[in-house]
Formats: sequence, C-alpha cells, structure tokens
Amino acid sequence: MDHPILTITHRIEFSAAHRMDNPSLSPERNLEIFGPCNRIHGHNYVVEASLTGPVNPETGMVANLVDLMGIMQEEIFEQLDHQFLNEVSWLGKIVVSAETLAVAIWERLAAREKELGAPLTLVRVFESEANSAEYRGPSQN
Repeated sequence: MDHPILTITHRIEFSAAHRMDNPSLSPERNLEIFGPCNRIHGHNYVVEASLTGPVNPETGMVANLVDLMGIMQEEIFEQLDHQFLNEVSWLGKIVVSAETLAVAIWERLAAREKELGAPLTLVRVFESEANSAEYRGPSQN
C-alpha cells in the first residue's frame, strides 16, 4: 500500500509590538516609506507552520502534532508574546515585517527539524486577518 504524502499544520497566536524602521535611513525617509507603521504599534500575530511527509502506517500520522505544538510554543509564543519585536535578540537588526518574521521563524523551527518528525515546508505569518506572508524555505527561492 502506498503511503500518501500529506501536510499538517499548527497555528499559534501571539501579541507583540514593533516599529517599521530602517536605522540606516533618515527619520524622514523612514516616515516616507513606512508611514504610520513607522510608529510603535502592535498586532495579534498568527503563525502557521506546516510539515509534509508520508503517513506513517503504524501511527496514522505524518508527525506528532504535540511535538510541533510544543516547539512552536517554545520558539514562538514564549519568545515573542508581549514583546517589542525590534528588541528581540534573535531577530537581529532586521526591519520587522511579516515577511522578515516568516523567515526568522522558519530558521528557528528548521533548527529543530529532527524533533519535528517531518520536514518543515511552510511558515505563514498573519499580521492581520487580511495580510500575511509565507516562506517555504531557502530551497524554494
């Protein structure tokens, strides 16, 4: 019997503040580019992480969602909830956007891929119900 390939996804939510600002630009240029987002403001972020692989015939699962949930809790919620993202050390000096968050979160989760039980294939970051960014990893670029 073939082992179908499926994708499983877990979603986590956190609240955080950030400021769209590039320190290498003048305050006037930052305001011109980022407008009101150049001020400190917050979002209720939603992050989805997906793993893809064959269904294990013994467990009936691609991977154990409990493992994914725990890693996302540690690497995302506990690190980012109610934080000022511009000051989170592992985000470095990036301009904090949904796009850069998606890549940074991918890197955090990918570093623990062996614990996840299946390959990480997508990280999607929603900064609102209407706006999101998704990253499928460096091999997709």
